[in-house]
Amino acid sequence: MGVYMPRMPLCGGVVVAALTVLGCGHDEALTPVRGRVFFRGQPLPGGTIVFTPDAERGGHGPLAIGEIGPDGRYSLRSGDKLGAVPGWHRITIAPPTLAAVPGQAVPPPAVELPRKYSDPEQSGLLREVRPGKSGEQDFYLK
Repeated sequence: MGVYMPRMPLCGGVVVAALTVLGCGHDEALTPVRGRVFFRGQPLPGGTIVFTPDAERGGHGPLAIGEIGPDGRYSLRSGDKLGAVPGWHRITIAPPTLAAVPGQAVPPPAVELPRKYSDPEQSGLLREVRPGKSGEQDFYLK
C-alpha cells in the first residue's frame, strides 16, 4: 500500500506565487506618493498609473497603483495601504476607457495615449521614491 501524500491544488500554488510576487507580508515602510498626469499639456482625465519596483536598480516589493481622477490627480496604494515602497520604479500609465458597449469585448480608450506608456520596458518613465519623504511625482506625456 502506498503512502498518502496530500497534494496542494494548482490554484493554491498560483495564489502563493502571486502573493510572493506582490510582496505579501512585506514589512518595508511605504512612502506616500501622489501627483498629476498630463497629456499634451492637459490633465489626463482618468486612467491608471502603476509604479513597478525596478529590479535592475535594486527595487523590490509590491506594485503601487493609483486611479487617475478627472483632473489628472492620483495617489498611490500598495495593496490596501497608501504609498509605494522606496526605491526606483518603472512607470506605466493606462488611458481611461469609455463605458462598455454591449457586444463589444473591450471598451475603446477615451484618450489615445501612445502604447509605449502601458509597457514598463518601453515607457521610458522612471522615478525614485525616497524613503520617508512624501513625494509629488508629476508626469508630462507627449
